[in-house]
This record gives sequence, structure tokens and C-alpha cells, in this order.
Amino acid sequence: MYCAMFCRRYRVSKKIRDEEDKKKLQEALSIIYKWADDNLMVFNKDKFEQLTYGETENVTITSYKNPSNEDIRNSETVKDLGIITNKSMTFKEHIQSTVLACKRISGMILRTFTTRDPEIMLKLFSTYIRSRIEYCCCIWSPNLQYEIDELERLQKTFTSKIEGMEEKDYHERLKLLNLYSLERRRERYLVIYAWQMIEGIKENVLKLQSTNGRIRAIWSKPIRWSFRGKKIKHSSRSIVHNSTAKRMERLFNCLPPYIRNIKGKTVDTFKRTLDKWLQTIPDLPKIDNYGARVAAEDNSLINQAAVAR
Repeated sequence: MYCAMFCRRYRVSKKIRDEEDKKKLQEALSIIYKWADDNLMVFNKDKFEQLTYGETENVTITSYKNPSNEDIRNSETVKDLGIITNKSMTFKEHIQSTVLACKRISGMILRTFTTRDPEIMLKLFSTYIRSRIEYCCCIWSPNLQYEIDELERLQKTFTSKIEGMEEKDYHERLKLLNLYSLERRRERYLVIYAWQMIEGIKENVLKLQSTNGRIRAIWSKPIRWSFRGKKIKHSSRSIVHNSTAKRMERLFNCLPPYIRNIKGKTVDTFKRTLDKWLQTIPDLPKIDNYGARVAAEDNSLINQAAVAR
């Protein structure tokens, strides 16, 4: 079990295995409280939150103390650096919050600006809406189809308001406006970030290893599909399968060898080579009543690249 304490921009977390670990976590909190007192700082006790996640077998959930010696409330969700996380280790609430915020911004833009000029509209979309959608998307990028569709609908709806695009379907609008679908953009970011970690440009926090042009996510412990003779439930297996590390592994390994084997080049060189290849891969997000047009199982880069081969 893991336990994390949040207060505004401050966060303290620790893996809890026994009672001793609980004491150490409370001691760490006490050290921070003393540091705040020494520097004449005051924490707002109402903003303390506790998030517990992971296996809780043989470990009871404990309430920790805030600077006023009151119990820190145990929350279902917390917001950490702009990302809403829950105890199930999914980002459902963050995606819902992002969609609602972007709908409000989109409505404000369409009411405020009378012009529907493509250049101006795309600039407004990328500045005020897409930037919010893609903030830290490598961490929370959805894997459930209904969440992917919900996010994609933001771009689909906005581009339908652009002058000359009203009568065209979403696939045509993407081509005419020279846009990627939002799903394809998120997958592109994951591929680029994976390459940067392999090349040492970014810290390899996911412990990716490269062998013969293919990468593999290395886990600190072997993945076990059973625990003490009991099978781990399907949802736990899905968390591993759809984790950022495993998705990076699958996406990067679906690239052609001449892209995977780029070494010692700049990020811009890798991006140009990747984008040139992506232009040859169909980008056909789901459209209502147009399912027959999509040859692949879905619009993921992995499936579309397999069909394009």
C-alpha cells in the first residue's frame, strides 16, 4: 500500500508495509511542520489531503495528523500539479474535468469571436483548448475508448465551426486543416518521450531498456498474475497493461526499424523523421455512422500501422 499526503504544492509519500512505516511517514510530516514553524510559515490545515492506493492486505488505513494535531482527511481524489488522481490509479476525474473546462472555453471563444477564419480559429484552439487537453498527457492519456472519443469530440466539434468546414466530415476536416487527431498527437508525444529517455536526453524514470532497436519496460519486481494462490483481478492486470511504460513500449516497437534505430541525433531530427512516416499512416478517428471506413480495429497507431504494412 502507498500513502501520499498533499497540501497545495507539497507532497509526501511512502510505501506502507507495516506499523513502522506509518510512524516514519508521520515523523516526516512532523519534520516539515517544524521547518515551516522555523521559517514563520503557516500551513492551511483545511487543505491537507491523504490518498491511499495499492494493495491494502494486512495493512490498516491510518489517519495522520496535520500541524493542528487533527486527522488528515482521506480523499478519493487529489489534485497534484494540475493532475487529478484517484485511489484506483486512473485519471477518470481528470479527463472529465478537462472536457468540461474545454467545453466552457470553446463556448466562450465562439461567442466572443465572430470570425470563423481557419487560421484564426486554429490559433485560438491550439492556444486555449488543445494546450489544456495535452497538459501532462503522457501521464494520464486514456486507454478506454469512450474517454478517447470524449476528448476527440472537443476538436471534432470546434473544427466544424470553421468557415468552409461545416458540411465536411471529421476525416476530411483533419486533412484539409493539416491536423492530427488528438489521439494520434498523444501517441506521438509518448513515442518522442520514450526516445528521449532511451537517448539520455530525459531521465529514464520508467526504466526503459533498448535492445536491437526495440524497447522494453523493466519493472522493479516481476509482474505476477497471482498472489498467495489467488488470481489478481482483471482490473489490476489492466492497470499494468495500460500503464505509461507498457504503452510506450508497444507504441515505440510498432515503428519501422529506421526510426527506432535513430541514435545520437537531435530531437528535431527524430521528430521530422517520425512525422514523415506518420503522414503515411491513416488517421481515422471514430465518426458516428462511419465505422465501415475504418479498416483497423480502432484508430490507435499500433493497429493503423499494422494495417498499413
